[in-house]
Amino acid sequence: MKIRALLLATALLTTLFTGTAQAAQGDLACTGNFQFNFSPALTATTTTATADVGGGLVDCFSANGTYSRLKSGVRTGVGTVSRPLGLAPCAPVMTITEGAVLTWNTGETSTFDITVNTDPTSGALTISAYFTSGPLAGDTANAYPIILHPNLDCGLHGLTQLTSDLLEVFWA
Repeated sequence: MKIRALLLATALLTTLFTGTAQAAQGDLACTGNFQFNFSPALTATTTTATADVGGGLVDCFSANGTYSRLKSGVRTGVGTVSRPLGLAPCAPVMTITEGAVLTWNTGETSTFDITVNTDPTSGALTISAYFTSGPLAGDTANAYPIILHPNLDCGLHGLTQLTSDLLEVFWA
């Protein structure tokens, strides 16, 4: 039953996120990945945790030429995660807020505030970041995961990781 709920939730989130991705003529578009690590593990009764994140961007392209020097980057950040009480441990339904830093291939850094909301009761399903300094300051980035999965032992130990091996990110 838990596996079935996880598969349904993942299918729903993948459909919602990938169905809305549209590349527009903008400042930058990249392919990437991320991994959120939660401590303590999220379970049906543990609904808040610290969220550390790491990830990367590659194959960046600036359609309008403004940021053509930015080709790749590495992201780190820390924040918090919360989710409704009583969810199956592996259900990827939550809200994450964090502050993060993106170090570009040029050595420049951008800071940004990100909100990941996969809880339909908390508003629109989004992964959105507002860049506050460095390259792309003032821009908003929206990410669309193509593949999203929890840690393999989630059913036994709770949700300790949420990973996207492939996502698309667009700035405007």
